[in-house]
Amino acid sequence: MKIDPNAIIYAIDLVGTASFAFSGALRVLDKKPDFVGMLILASATAVGGSVLRDVVLSREVMILRDWGYPLVILFGTLVTYLFPASVRRRENLFKCSDAIGIGVFSAITASVTWNTPGINPLSVLLVASITGCAGGVVRDVMAGKTTLVLSNELYVTPIIIGAAALILVQSLGAGTLTGLFTAMLVATTIRLLAIRFNWRLRRVPHLPDVAESDRNPPG
Repeated sequence: MKIDPNAIIYAIDLVGTASFAFSGALRVLDKKPDFVGMLILASATAVGGSVLRDVVLSREVMILRDWGYPLVILFGTLVTYLFPASVRRRENLFKCSDAIGIGVFSAITASVTWNTPGINPLSVLLVASITGCAGGVVRDVMAGKTTLVLSNELYVTPIIIGAAALILVQSLGAGTLTGLFTAMLVATTIRLLAIRFNWRLRRVPHLPDVAESDRNPPG
């Protein structure tokens, strides 16, 4: 039986959408929102990266035409809303669902970008990084939380490594699906390992406070 690559990519995209919706709903549990508020945040998280991806790559914004996307967002939100105590007890559940989301979205973005004629490798890394973490940034800003992108956790780095792995394997002759799964597995695995073992990047060294005379020079 012949496998339709587009059907596989579509299924993976739904998984990423659901994962990000779930992470958005989890992120705001401590604020005890009503269902509508939780749904808005989950939706913004789930579609933030995919809409930006589709706009940047001049693709049709699928969430506007396909019922699958709003349905998985609704499902993820409903589960969190109905069983908040159960999901909240799992401390790393939020970061794990977020890791799957960034792995899926960044992999699909890297795959589509790399297979677009005229796109250079550096642009693939850049577009994959921006769209992969866009949903998480929107979620954290709306929830009033410190965004994970600005922490010293390995957050964007796994996306870059995953996209680079896709470029490598497809440059060696691998097919589109092989490149897609490679990027997704590499990015998600590195992110999950970073969560498990607390891997972090070195922060910018502490800078001394600027003296008052330096802030307000004479004249």
